[in-house]
Amino acid sequence: MTQTVVLRLSDTLYQQLHRAAELAQVPMESIVEQSLSHSLPPLLEDIPAEYQPDVYPLLQMSPKQLLKEASRVFPAHRWRQYETLLAAKRERPLQPDEEAHLAALRREADVLVLRKAYALVLLKRRGLASPPIEALPEPA
Repeated sequence: MTQTVVLRLSDTLYQQLHRAAELAQVPMESIVEQSLSHSLPPLLEDIPAEYQPDVYPLLQMSPKQLLKEASRVFPAHRWRQYETLLAAKRERPLQPDEEAHLAALRREADVLVLRKAYALVLLKRRGLASPPIEALPEPA
């Protein structure tokens, strides 16, 4: 199913769309739809429900806060704990408290990655450049 949307565009933007459609040899509607699909952030509904409360607050953040979020790294001591537990799990069954700790560390890492990625998407959506990869902190 498709929907119709009426847009008022500046002459300049219209000409850019028209020229892009000509060069690609596709209808202008295809260029508009493609452009919109690439510029919209993923909906929170696309993020697993268990992580939505962790990601939702980013929508209210300022660009400076989003840049800070995108620069976060997983704490080195937590990463060492995670790797130690994974190595132990390969060698033997984990105790219930170790299994719970490993699950908590995995969730913490998942939340960090989702928040970083969503922060970068939001920055791009707001028309701001995300920091170059070399400017992001390296994991400790």
